[in-house]
Amino acid sequence: MAVNIEQIQQRMTSSDEEQRVEAIRLARELDLDLPLARLGEALGDASWRVRKEAVACFLKGAHRRWSASDAIALLHSQDNAGLRNAAMEVLIGLGSAAVADLKAELSTTDHDVRKFILDIMGEIGDEVCIGSLIDSLADPDINVRCAAVENLGKLQAREAIPALLEAMQTPDFSWRFTILEALAQIGEPIALERLAHFRDDRLLRKPLYDCLGSVGDRDAAALLVEGLADDMRKCREAAALALVRLAERFFEDVRNCLRRQQEGPLAGSVAGLLSSRDPSVQENAIRILGWIGNSAAAGRMLPLLGDETLGPRVFNALMDMGPEAVCDLVRQYLGEDPAMDVYLVYLAGEGQCRDLAGSLAERLASEDGQMRLVTARTLSKIGGVEVVEPLLRALGDECEEVREAAASGLAAIGRQSPGKILEKVAPLVEAARASARTSAVEILGQLGEPSCRPYLDMAFKDESPRVRQAAVRALASCGGEDLLAGLKLALTDEDAEVRALAAENLWRVDGHDAVESLGLALSDEDIWVRTHAVRSLTRIGGARAHGLVEHMVHDPVGLVAISALEALVALDPEAARGALLKALDHEDEEVVKTAIQGLSQLSPGTWALEVAQKVIHHPRWAVRLALVEFFGARMSDDLCGLFEQRLEIEGDALVRQALEKALDRCSMQGK
Repeated sequence: MAVNIEQIQQRMTSSDEEQRVEAIRLARELDLDLPLARLGEALGDASWRVRKEAVACFLKGAHRRWSASDAIALLHSQDNAGLRNAAMEVLIGLGSAAVADLKAELSTTDHDVRKFILDIMGEIGDEVCIGSLIDSLADPDINVRCAAVENLGKLQAREAIPALLEAMQTPDFSWRFTILEALAQIGEPIALERLAHFRDDRLLRKPLYDCLGSVGDRDAAALLVEGLADDMRKCREAAALALVRLAERFFEDVRNCLRRQQEGPLAGSVAGLLSSRDPSVQENAIRILGWIGNSAAAGRMLPLLGDETLGPRVFNALMDMGPEAVCDLVRQYLGEDPAMDVYLVYLAGEGQCRDLAGSLAERLASEDGQMRLVTARTLSKIGGVEVVEPLLRALGDECEEVREAAASGLAAIGRQSPGKILEKVAPLVEAARASARTSAVEILGQLGEPSCRPYLDMAFKDESPRVRQAAVRALASCGGEDLLAGLKLALTDEDAEVRALAAENLWRVDGHDAVESLGLALSDEDIWVRTHAVRSLTRIGGARAHGLVEHMVHDPVGLVAISALEALVALDPEAARGALLKALDHEDEEVVKTAIQGLSQLSPGTWALEVAQKVIHHPRWAVRLALVEFFGARMSDDLCGLFEQRLEIEGDALVRQALEKALDRCSMQGK
């Protein structure tokens, strides 16, 4: 098709923006040889859309029609900012290919163009530009010099550091500010002595602190710590942010420098930053207070413990202060503010404040359940004989979580001093409240002492099912020669959960008696007893256990039958074939689907067609779908014919879809 170049050029001058955009786009797509003057007009068009298309057009024809020098010439336009910006985009797009021409143009007398060129070099990012940027630090125009500094920072030009430090001697605030920002961007370590004297300039302190956070050496720690007490808040905030960054490189130096200020006013100054509107300043102030270790100032962090974001950081900062400081903090503030007490009690546990056990124990009488729970957990962490009596009282708490925490703590102490805890806990097996008796039995079970057995035997006869349940769990934990006798007794309990727990734990006992006891449990009226009996028999293994489990495939309850099928497949998939085939007749569709899944683990054989013929007309659509999906990846000619017959009468959409997919595989196999 012939292209009318003149018509396209005419459309480029149209008053209709859409006409101009389409014309320049067409010129780019057809790679037309437009006159530079015409393309220049498009680059300076009032519409940014036209300019964007013109930049793309220039870049497509670059090196063949138009050069970097052509674009540089457009930078000299004094009255069209859009044209200059478009020319800059072109030169940036040309990349390293434009660098030589850009360097040559730096000799121009137009200071604006020199600045544009330096900015373009910074965007191109080629290291060969660094020399020209360094040379431009001596340019007579301040804006050009600042552009050179900014772009040296952007390029992270390490070789420019000596020249930048030398340039810092020029006494101009904005100039020095720009250099400090560039040095921070470069990020190379700089000796403190080269920058320290600039702290005397109040206006330069903030950028100086910012810079030292990135480039300071270990000696910078003292100067930044000094900055935390600056009389200007912005400077204090900058010093805090910089000090934490410096600590990433010189942690011990920073912390030691701060610890030397532990008793002075510095901590109070840092604590004042906790009210900053900048979350990063708050977080860094919290970290610094932890490193200082001043308890009074740290107390000002306590209200933030309830803050979702800052709370964990406050906790970590307090723990950084060390256990002794944490305990001092708890000792000083506990009881002053009920809202803070729960956090302080928690801290006491983390700080192992054993000498505070007495005052902490008083919180077990609080009306606040959360306070009682935290206190019980704290006393459990502290441990020791001092907390035994309070934890014993907590076993009678109305809240189950509190009782569990107290029981856990007493059991932990008991593992270290079993005789002491047995002496205290054993009488509770006869307590008036069933919850206390339950807790006592749970503790005795964790002690694992033979001397606990008489008390567990007593618990087996308790009137409360929960106590008897705890007795079964405790006995299973303790083990011992009498384990079988105790579990057999539990299998006769009137409470189904007690019997289920016994069945669940009988696998721990090896031997014929355990298998026979589990065999009796398979006839229990409760489905969970039967289910746990199946699982225990599976763990014991052996021919007798296998036979008992296989019989449970016929259990009328699906859960039990499924457990039996899964157990048989786990023991030996091939040996389970008969049971799996029989399970296909089960009334529960989930049992049938489990049987199909189990059959999928068997090696191929004639049984496959037999199963398909039996199940393909199952009344439940979910079973038919499971069958089709199972056989879909292992189609044979016989199965293909069977599936075609079923497709003619299948009424369920999902099953039809699966049948069609399987038959597609048949077609592929035939091809």
